[in-house]
Amino acid sequence: GTIDKYEGDAIIAFFGAPISSDEHAWQACISAVRMKQAEKEFNKEMLAAGLIPSEINTRIGINTGNMVVGNMGTDQKMNYTMMGNNVNLASRLEGVNKQYHTNGILISEATRMELDDSFIVRSLDRVQVVNVKTPIRLYEVLGIKDENSEPLLRYVAAWEQRMKTFESGSYEQALSQ
Repeated sequence: GTIDKYEGDAIIAFFGAPISSDEHAWQACISAVRMKQAEKEFNKEMLAAGLIPSEINTRIGINTGNMVVGNMGTDQKMNYTMMGNNVNLASRLEGVNKQYHTNGILISEATRMELDDSFIVRSLDRVQVVNVKTPIRLYEVLGIKDENSEPLLRYVAAWEQRMKTFESGSYEQALSQ
């Protein structure tokens, strides 16, 4: 990936440019999972040493789609950056993590469609975002399948079944499953 900029407490990055890659969605998600794993270790060490008062919790939003990427600006101030509706959606997903109380990695339906089954992903909600007429499905990346336990896999399978039941309109049944 390419780190685009640091903006406040955000790190903005993109995958698939300047070097094209068919695996950009996978690369973004594996990077996000590894960042969250490093964050967990960082928190453990810093809390034990008394260097931070509480855990640091980052949020990550990932979206896949066409974006304008390249040198933008003037001769006096030029940046290699990205822009477009798909960039804006990724930014919104980062913030939406808070409302859904995720573990910190939220991806769009477009990104989910690009992933293989090597990730543990649970579906969340469908939302309609600004400038997009069709509601999009949100997903949370929980980890890498080969690195996680059977209980987590069973939990996600049960979650997905309840989501299907809930979305079919059988609300009481979804609660009792």
